[in-house]
Amino acid sequence: MPTSIFELFNQLKRGREGRSTQAVAHRVRRGRTAKSITSQPMVNGVGSAQKGLQLASGNFLIDGRLIRDPDEPIWDVDRDNIGFQTKAQGFFWLDHLAANGSADCMAVARIWFGTWLEQFGNGDNLAWTPELAGARIIRLINHAIILLGNTTKRNQKDFFTSVSHHARFLKKRWQYAPEGLPRFQALVGYVYSALALGEFKKDLKPALHALGKECENYIDADGGIPTRNPEELLDILTLLVWVVQGMTSASLTPDRALLDAIDRMAPAIRTLRSGDGKLAEFYGGRAATRARIGQVLMDSGTRSTSTLDNVMGYSRIAKAKSLLIVDTGDRPNIAADGAGSECALAFELSSARHPIFQSMGTGQDLSDQRRKASYRADGFTVATLQPFLPDEAGRTPKLSTMMAPDTKVTILQSAAMGDGTAMLMAAHTGYRQGAGLTYRRKLKLTRNGRVLTGTDRFYCDRKRDRAVLDAATKHQSEHRISIAAKFHIAPDVNAELDLGGAAVSLQLPDNTVWIFKASGGAISLQDSAYYSSERLKPRATKQIVVTFDVVNYEGEITWMLTCLDG
Repeated sequence: MPTSIFELFNQLKRGREGRSTQAVAHRVRRGRTAKSITSQPMVNGVGSAQKGLQLASGNFLIDGRLIRDPDEPIWDVDRDNIGFQTKAQGFFWLDHLAANGSADCMAVARIWFGTWLEQFGNGDNLAWTPELAGARIIRLINHAIILLGNTTKRNQKDFFTSVSHHARFLKKRWQYAPEGLPRFQALVGYVYSALALGEFKKDLKPALHALGKECENYIDADGGIPTRNPEELLDILTLLVWVVQGMTSASLTPDRALLDAIDRMAPAIRTLRSGDGKLAEFYGGRAATRARIGQVLMDSGTRSTSTLDNVMGYSRIAKAKSLLIVDTGDRPNIAADGAGSECALAFELSSARHPIFQSMGTGQDLSDQRRKASYRADGFTVATLQPFLPDEAGRTPKLSTMMAPDTKVTILQSAAMGDGTAMLMAAHTGYRQGAGLTYRRKLKLTRNGRVLTGTDRFYCDRKRDRAVLDAATKHQSEHRISIAAKFHIAPDVNAELDLGGAAVSLQLPDNTVWIFKASGGAISLQDSAYYSSERLKPRATKQIVVTFDVVNYEGEITWMLTCLDG
């Protein structure tokens, strides 16, 4: 139920926009119809052949549940699941089936598209939003050869009738797509229709102009985007690269605004790649495959292989074979999936091509509970407040252990020391309002990349912060707050307690051994999981947990990770 007049107004507004959008989709069903595809980009490395096989076999991962339904099209699988069915309307499955390329996958693709035409093609339902229509027409044109192959003339006519319907609809409604990736999907779909369908070529100039303006408004000077989601940045870059490829294949000169945006974004993507070539996983972004990222960067045409020290609020420190990516930016104040992630000051560390510490992954395709867990601070390699237990009288302190929605990060120092060691120190006040605490993290990576040291400190910075902490701990016998610094170990790393429980040894796939030690807190090695978009189930792994307390308004641990080999 709405909690305010403002929220009620927004719901009514969305309702009116939805009805208006459906009315337009219905009204533009008929009109000029394309008869052929005149040009299309050469799309590579988008889908997963393994996922294509899973889908064609009737295996669907929905909210963490594996549903087997080999005899029904995707539209009849878990029909009441609005989230899954909405996602399916973007035709993500077509990328995977096409990547597999088997006869069975091609047949399934044609069957599912034919069923979609029957159930949703007339524009009378919620499948017709600008972002979904944009995502669909992009894939319909990219994979037209599959959908048109081994079909009748009637099937081919239905295909062109549908893509023309999409083109007319997007011309009218692209600007109503939400800002960010959804609007880029709608706009690129609009551009695609004008590029690929001769009957709509007069729409190309206004479509490209709108896309160029969106690039200027949404992509900053360093190639970053407001959501700070690395995967979304990659998705937008991919769409822009496809447009440039489509223009090139049509013997057209790509717009300068698109080329400039690509030139800004490509170094940002390189900066956010971990040692294994995948993307750092922050703010809802999944890692993406190394092959896909490499393909997009190669197709972008950017010659430089340079990276940046800081982009989109992430600090990058590379020394020898070690690479550290740290979230040192403000928490996005936008309504986007993943924007609520509590990853301020979290980091990911890799050695050569092997991740050592990372996050739990995003859990996008898993249950709502696991998805939310992957967004909390406990899901990242960072220190965080632990929930209070009730006291002996059963009273629970009025303490918020959640990070504030408007958390700001301040970089206190970022410098190269005299011996070549890189030092980064940053702080945030996300716990100040609820618990009166400021969190400061200091990291040092030696010149040879073989030693990473860190300090995690929680403290009351002001007198009024002490009053907040006193109120929060009033009914606790020892007036303290428990902190846990968690270091999520990559699933391919073998971790064991060492030195009688005083250290943890980490053996990487290349047999390199690293030793983790800490002082000021108690070390334990606990079970954890990594949520991978490439697997149907979470991967079992471990996490190092160092617990300590805030006593007398301050608590601190220091820790060290040292490479023994080489």
